[in-house]
Amino acid sequence: MNEYLCHDFKTPRTDTSRRLPSTFRSIPVIFYVALVGSAYVMTMDYFNYKKALRQKVEAEERKAVSESQRDSFKSEKADLESEATKAEKVAQWMEGARNIQPIAVKIARAVQTDTRITQVALERSEQVPANIALTIHLNGSKVSTELAAIEAALGQLLYRSYSPQQTKNGDVVEYHSTLVRQAD
Repeated sequence: MNEYLCHDFKTPRTDTSRRLPSTFRSIPVIFYVALVGSAYVMTMDYFNYKKALRQKVEAEERKAVSESQRDSFKSEKADLESEATKAEKVAQWMEGARNIQPIAVKIARAVQTDTRITQVALERSEQVPANIALTIHLNGSKVSTELAAIEAALGQLLYRSYSPQQTKNGDVVEYHSTLVRQAD
């Protein structure tokens, strides 16, 4: 039998450091507590991140709904404003529309029996609805006196002729004028 003998030839060493204090035994405990705590914080951060993503998606959906409502309200407002401007133009048109029948009656009564009216046209402009374009075709011998009588009759209705023009083609006199309503 062979017995192996090992001799330890170590000599006691005096240059080694002292043992660690006993309070350092708590360092591994603190490490594991910190490890568990950081795992808990990371888990809670992950759940909060997922919750924040859901809230972000919900907020974007609410934003899209509110933007679509805003756009529909804007288009409805634009439609209402266009309708209001159309209604305003119609109101201006109606306000500028004086009763044309008295004008036609005054013209017919101002003309003598020996002069014939072959055509009367009363037209209103869209730009200036208060003004009326008058076109008369008269056939007769005393046309100039008839035109003066027509202008006097229209003056009784508070209309005056603006830029009157006469054109004579044989026996027919063509009279163009713009009737402007005088202030009451």
